Amino acid sequence: MAERILRVKFNPGVPLDKRFGVVTEFLRKEIEDGLRDEYVRRKAVEIVNRAGVAGHDELGEIRAITKWVQNNAVYRKDPIHVEYYHSARRLIKDIESGRSAADCDDFVILGASLLGAIGYETGALIVDSNGDGTFNHVMLVVRTHAATREFGRKWIPCELIFPTFELGESVKVTKVIPLIADPNTKRLPVMMQKVAGLAGFGGSGRAFDKVPIVRMVRGLRRR
Repeated sequence: MAERILRVKFNPGVPLDKRFGVVTEFLRKEIEDGLRDEYVRRKAVEIVNRAGVAGHDELGEIRAITKWVQNNAVYRKDPIHVEYYHSARRLIKDIESGRSAADCDDFVILGASLLGAIGYETGALIVDSNGDGTFNHVMLVVRTHAATREFGRKWIPCELIFPTFELGESVKVTKVIPLIADPNTKRLPVMMQKVAGLAGFGGSGRAFDKVPIVRMVRGLRRR
């Protein structure tokens, strides 16, 4: 069940705010489901161990996992008017079998799930990168437990679809909406729910958790 691909098709007449609310809710829930998956945790541990990261090296773990996602997941766009959502487990298995095809939403689901599975607060940074008022891109955000010299205790944006980007670097951003995953959720995983369009979505109506944006992006380095 956790390896299914969720396909959400929008009719051209669906208002942008309705579509955006559904997209963000699915994204948050997929991250929450992924970080609770033992299969995902085993992969995260494998990645940091193979990278030779020492225990308690939090930035080392974050860098190892973000680099693994950047270098192994393959970016492919979704069809027009359709959003595909892959579970973190499915994304990992597709990478391992040579069938990786993911867009920025999926990259964030994968990276946030892997990091969340080894104890980090994670989420998505939904941004307007064109300055036209439309939110069109998603980046991973994560933060360490202990303050670091480089980032303190600030949220760290991670651009996953461009392998040359380092922690804290991003594409140009004009507007931001933070979306933070809840690791303590007890709801049924998305891939085990029945979903039938907007009416059957069953979401809470909350598109995102309200977190002070300035705290999220302070220190962000743009290219």
